[in-house]
Amino acid sequence: MIKYLKIITCFLLIVFFYSGSLTAADYGRASVYKVTMEELHFCEDSKCATYTKVCDTSKTVDIAAVTAGSDVASWCPLTGLPMGTTFTHLRVKLNRAFTLAGVVLDKNSTTDCYTGGINDATATKTANGSSVTNASVSGDTITIPSGTLEETVIWIYDGRGGGSYITGAGGNTYWWSYYTHSNRPTGSTSWCVGTTAGTHSNAAGVCADTNTQSATWDDAASADTLQIIYPFTSAYTIGVVSPKATLSFDTSEGMGAEWLGPSGSEVCEMSVGKVGFTATLSD
Repeated sequence: MIKYLKIITCFLLIVFFYSGSLTAADYGRASVYKVTMEELHFCEDSKCATYTKVCDTSKTVDIAAVTAGSDVASWCPLTGLPMGTTFTHLRVKLNRAFTLAGVVLDKNSTTDCYTGGINDATATKTANGSSVTNASVSGDTITIPSGTLEETVIWIYDGRGGGSYITGAGGNTYWWSYYTHSNRPTGSTSWCVGTTAGTHSNAAGVCADTNTQSATWDDAASADTLQIIYPFTSAYTIGVVSPKATLSFDTSEGMGAEWLGPSGSEVCEMSVGKVGFTATLSD
């Protein structure tokens, strides 16, 4: 289900996105999708070489909730933007830890994976979910026939050790794809994923100027955050009246899961899914 909101303040993105993959994760409905927004810039070019800081206060919002519009609207007022400036892109800094609740139907034959009885993830460890059969999704409502859908913390992960593996919450170790510019979130111009020191040198390399397409993009990288540049649907020039922002986001594939582990003892490894996002500035 795609939700559209028109608000006086701008929402930054949220296009998420499970960048690398444990193998080829499938996706399902997220009924809770909390993201912590830390900083927002409006940019005059695709590389954000010239930009205006809109706000830099931290705020956590559940973008799957009906109150998302008002929650986001209280984060970044669009007053005071420089007159005559044309903005083409936005750049956002997010915390890499997300809080999700959701289900991926028929992940392994008729086995459904959901966030229940789980262990919270870390930057180097996945979240172990629960499995059930006959779960269902109707619109925004998820029904689990046995067990309880629970919120869990899931990260955009680092790799482990030399940068090739990540530890599963179920005690297994899995191959983890490197972060690259080419596997950035769909529709984005560029991204930079922070990394815990010593755990994923390739993730740190993605923040290099050549990969991020911006000489200033990697300057604010940290172990706990990621940054993304997105284009507005069209360029907008600031006039006398403060602009409005029209945005849309879709959490129908906001939950990711994979069925992994030694044969006979596989577990549901839960991941951050994909959230569709667009943003438009207008009068």
